Amino acid sequence: MKIGDKMYPFDELIVYVFRRPHMRDANLEFELHMGRNHLDNLFDQECVDEKTTELFFSFPERWLNIVEERSLYPRIKRLYPNVKKVTIKTQSVYIIQTTPPECVKIITPQDEDYKPLLQESDTGRLWVPNVLNVVQDASKLTVLHC
Repeated sequence: MKIGDKMYPFDELIVYVFRRPHMRDANLEFELHMGRNHLDNLFDQECVDEKTTELFFSFPERWLNIVEERSLYPRIKRLYPNVKKVTIKTQSVYIIQTTPPECVKIITPQDEDYKPLLQESDTGRLWVPNVLNVVQDASKLTVLHC
């Protein structure tokens, strides 16, 4: 489905995909709670909110189970009928699978551009520094896939 269709009624949907974020980064502690109140409404309270026009989620998979991740867009459509823009930062394959390809932006630090991904290992770091936070300009990111 395309943006504007029945399943994705938003004017703008951007899903920034981080291949190997450092989820234990202390600088993310506040940001990981961004959008949490909307997640609580989407999956617990289920109250229709007609005032909200923009949603931002930072790694919502931290708070959701797999079924909830896959049902994120239909629930936004039902409970936030006037939302025009949805922005998500994620590493969740379940959210990515339900996102139209033209809305997915794979993010990587410039020093990692076009290098092969590290595989699982019992030594060395398997994460890359977080390259985007809510106060940085997203236009300065390297986008590998749009």
